[in-house]
Order: sequence, then C-alpha cells, then structure tokens
Amino acid sequence: MGLLDYYRQFDDIGESEYNKMLRERRAREKALALERVPTLDLSGTEWPELPSAEVVSASVYQARGKLNGYPDAEATQVRRALAERHNIRGVQIAVGNGAAELVRSALYLLAAHDGEVVIPRPTQPVYQALATRAGARVSEPGQPDEGPDVDALARSVTPRTSVLVLCNPNDPTGAYIPSDRLGELLSRLPDHVHVLLDESYVQFQDVEPEDSCMSLVEAFPRLVLLRSFSRVYGLSGIRAGYAVGAPSATAFLTALAPALGVNTLTQAAMLQALRVGDADVRRRRETVIEERTRLLGALAALPVTASRSQANFVWLHADGLSGEQLAARLEGSRVLVADGRHLGDARYVRAAIRDRHAADRLLWALGEALTGNGRVPGPA
Repeated sequence: MGLLDYYRQFDDIGESEYNKMLRERRAREKALALERVPTLDLSGTEWPELPSAEVVSASVYQARGKLNGYPDAEATQVRRALAERHNIRGVQIAVGNGAAELVRSALYLLAAHDGEVVIPRPTQPVYQALATRAGARVSEPGQPDEGPDVDALARSVTPRTSVLVLCNPNDPTGAYIPSDRLGELLSRLPDHVHVLLDESYVQFQDVEPEDSCMSLVEAFPRLVLLRSFSRVYGLSGIRAGYAVGAPSATAFLTALAPALGVNTLTQAAMLQALRVGDADVRRRRETVIEERTRLLGALAALPVTASRSQANFVWLHADGLSGEQLAARLEGSRVLVADGRHLGDARYVRAAIRDRHAADRLLWALGEALTGNGRVPGPA
C-alpha cells in the first residue's frame, strides 16, 4: 500500500472515530513496549545489590574450612568490632540471627503468658505476630504518619504493659523519632515497661547522627536497641543482627543471644562487612537520601499524600484509590509495590527508594496510574 492509498482509507471516517483509532493504536504500541520492559520490584525493603566480593569471600572461606567446628558462641570478634564502632562495651551487645529474632527472644523473656505489648500502628506486622506467638496480649494504638505522638504513647501504657515496640525509622511510614523526643517518652514511662527500638533503617535517616538514640541506653536501662545487617549492608540472606543495651542489662542481653551462638558464616560476613563495608554503606545512604529528596519533591506536585520518610522507602496513597487499586495499576506498568493492607493501612502502598532509574520508573508509573492509563494485569 502506497502512502496516498494509506491516507485515502480515512477519507470516509469521522474525526472522533479516527481519534479513537489513534488512541487504540497508541494503547497497543504502549502495551507491546511494556511487555519488553522488565518488572521493577519495589515491594521489599532489603538492599537490591549483592554485597561486596570481599564480604562474600569471607563467608566462603569459612564454609570451606570451618563447617565441621562449632562457631564462637559469644561472637567475640564481631562484638569487639561493634563495640569499637559504637564506642560502647562488648557486654552491652548481643549478636543474633537478625533483628526480628532478637525481638522474638525479648518478647518471650518479658511478655510471655499474657503480658501486654504495645505496638503502635501502622508498623511491621511481624511484631504483632511475634508477640502473639509468645502468648502476649497486643495493644495497637494508631499513630500519625509523621510519627508517634509522645503523649498518646505514654497514655497507651497500662499497669499490665511489659513492652513497647517502636520501629525507628518506622516501617512503613518512614517516620523518625529524634533522640530528644525518644528521651522525653522514656522519661515518662513507668519502671515496668521495656522499650524495644528497632533501628534496622537508621543509616538512611539524616536528622541526627546515627547513634543518637543508642546513646540513651546509659540513662534508660530498660531501652534495648536492635540493629540489622539486612538493609544498608545488603546481607538479608545470612540473618544477622544485634541488640544494644545498658551496662546494667548484661544478664538480659546474654539471654537474648542464641544459646549456641550465631553460625560461623554469618559471623565472618558481619565482621568483614564492618571492616571493609563503610564505603558501600556511605554510597548507599547518600543515594537513598538524594533520591528520596528528589522523589518527595516530585510527589508534592501529584495528587498523592506521601509521608516525609527518613528510610529507604516512601509511604503514599492516591486520592480516590485504595492501596490495592493503586498497587494493581502500578503493576500494570511493571512496577511492584507493597499493598498497605498488610502493613496497617489499606489506603496506602509502600515503595522502595533505590537509584535514579528506580525513582524515575516509579514516578512514570504513578503518572500512568493517576491518569487511569495503568493497565490492571489480568489472570496469567
């Protein structure tokens, strides 16, 4: 068909029908283009890159030569390296199989068999699951997206409360409680209440120095901090974390640690990450802060509500759409996010913040979703 013949076929077609044909054609072209675009998974919070080759090699070396022997039950070298990093004593540290396992141990020790655990929502559902498994009663007061209200949290504690669990920065909202506000809260809590402060995302906040809240353990011996190697260190697969408490809490910290210690491969990776991983941590932190600032600025121009996150993700909802609907539309544009139904608020979704490419993909997919252009995926 020649060029003139191609255009003559439209002579008898009205303008509205012609425009409809063009729209359908563009939709088909877009659908074909999307099928060639790989899906971007922003639903998780772990770091997407592999750890450095030196960290991997440290574990491989142990696997080849030490699997037949028991690990150091006290993780002596890891605790020494952490103590030097945080300028505390080794007896203030318990090394465990991830922050969540240390939270689990603490809940069994402090609130098992009908103790009360206060867990402000929205937050990670694993805390509620662990408390329930320990046989504790769970109280879940609501908290605003900008972070817990100190007065409201203090009022939520009852004579039966054994533990208050806080995630800081919070997952999924990204809200951060500065150390001065945390200190105010701790000073108002009764002596029978322990505070478990999960700082798995603390390296991504730029409000204050990283160990500002950790410095409060000296003044508040019922404060226990949890740190993870799963996020900024990129070691989710080896399950590595540690707890920090007051010098007077040594017996409690010892009880938190696994009875026979953390496995040899995990200890080797943790130690090597502490020795050589600072440059990677600094690069990842700076990338997240830069892209978070840019992303939040761009979101302010869209019909969405987004929290002022201090973590490596953003918590947002779109006017007129549930979290489930927004997640489905974003999936239609090959971007996966976490549906807020499972994180405490069905209106929202949580999307990870990574590099510039990921932020641009998310913004483009949001634009498509908010204009109704995002394809809702059908059955496979």
